[in-house]
Amino acid sequence: MSIELLVNVAPFETRISRVENGKAEELYIERTRGKGLRGNIYLGKVQRVIPGIQAAFVDIGMERAGFLYAGDVPGARLENEIIDADDEQETKDDETSLNVGYRQNIAPIGQLLREGQEILVQVSREPISSKGPRLTAMVSLAGRYLVYLPELDHVGIARRLEDEEERERLLAIADSIKVEGSGIIIRTVAEGHSQEELAQDLQFLIKLWQDIHVRRNKASPKSMIHTELSLYLRVMRDFVDDEVEKIYIDSKEAYENMKNFAKKFMPEVGKRLYYYPGSRPIFDVYGVEEEINRALQRKVDLKSGGSIVIDQAEALIAIDVNSGSFVGSRNLEETSFKTNLEAVHEVVHQLRLRNLGGIIVIDFIDMLDLDNQAKVMEVLEEALTRDKTKTKAHPFTELGLVQITRKRTRDSLGRMLQTECDHCSSTGLTKSMQTVCYQLFREIVAEARAYPSEKLMVIAHPALIDLMLGEENEMVVQLESFLGKQISFKHDEGFTTDRYEVVLQ
Repeated sequence: MSIELLVNVAPFETRISRVENGKAEELYIERTRGKGLRGNIYLGKVQRVIPGIQAAFVDIGMERAGFLYAGDVPGARLENEIIDADDEQETKDDETSLNVGYRQNIAPIGQLLREGQEILVQVSREPISSKGPRLTAMVSLAGRYLVYLPELDHVGIARRLEDEEERERLLAIADSIKVEGSGIIIRTVAEGHSQEELAQDLQFLIKLWQDIHVRRNKASPKSMIHTELSLYLRVMRDFVDDEVEKIYIDSKEAYENMKNFAKKFMPEVGKRLYYYPGSRPIFDVYGVEEEINRALQRKVDLKSGGSIVIDQAEALIAIDVNSGSFVGSRNLEETSFKTNLEAVHEVVHQLRLRNLGGIIVIDFIDMLDLDNQAKVMEVLEEALTRDKTKTKAHPFTELGLVQITRKRTRDSLGRMLQTECDHCSSTGLTKSMQTVCYQLFREIVAEARAYPSEKLMVIAHPALIDLMLGEENEMVVQLESFLGKQISFKHDEGFTTDRYEVVLQ
């Protein structure tokens, strides 16, 4: 498989696309105004302690307070029952933050924190929708090969490192280089690297922590102490492995920054960096812009003539598969089977590109043959293995539905790039012209009865006036007779079809 990264940098926004076999499969966006918070460290101030949910809200100087669970506060553990870092690990990106928690026996939150207390916290999850950021007081610092845990004596290793001999070698290195009282998580990219390389990485992180500690002592409450790397350096650090063959960057400054970063931390990656000076936008060259536009549509057409329709709620994604105009098979069962197989790949592609998470329910076209259902599930599970975000697919239900759970790591593409429609309140529907017309008639009656006048003028969109003077003209005549008043009409192209004004004359 050919894998490339495209880095598009502008003063207002950075976008990165992962392209697999010429097709954009994943997209990362960071806008200068809304730069991601994950990994940032703040000197927070405890706002509220809520014993009922074993959590506290911490003010870090943002619009919404952060949420801090008791298990993410040092000293919360009553027994040595640590959940290993990668027992809870979902994606490569999660390796950059501390994934150590506790299963049970957590000390009461009231014994750990008090309102008004200052506490060093790190954002472990971005704000999602109306929720504030998730915080942890167990700070972690990510390097190239390691995650450093300055205040927790623990050694962990990425679950994706499956070779038992390599795991033992790396764990032995971690035990030999770690500083007493602190901890290390070995990242997936450490595979095959030497003790010297891991030790150098650790020394860099220790110096970084010392610098953070100095700044913490000088900082005022609710201020940021440390910010994460820019998006292109984070992606370079976290997602560039041996699979990524080339990285194209359309900004000279970003290219130089990435070259310097590679020279210091990832020398083997430097030769895969290429500056793209072309006049045509790099996302256009690779068709990424077109893929983004498709990813913002509710309906996605399949090559066969079928389609999938994606509806996103707060934590539930409903996907409906339709055969449409596809009639290329001998019978209905075969048509359904072939359309469903094609839809599987498009569904997984859209989940990754749109970064859809939560509970996903797919309504495939009905198939009576159980072997066909099993084959669709097999293809779906294979396609999901390419997804770095943790997913789990459940077999067909009696109603012919397939359920998938996919971890929510950040806002979906739609929520990042779209906003609620003022016209339809994001329902995708609006009132019919006839409904608006009758609503207008009722308002005319109300206005005529409330205020004395001989005439009324209706100002509305031309299409609405055409309806009233056409199909509904008889109703207008009856209304004039009923009210004893003359009604006149005036076009305004600037009005939407459901907007109007009634003016007394």
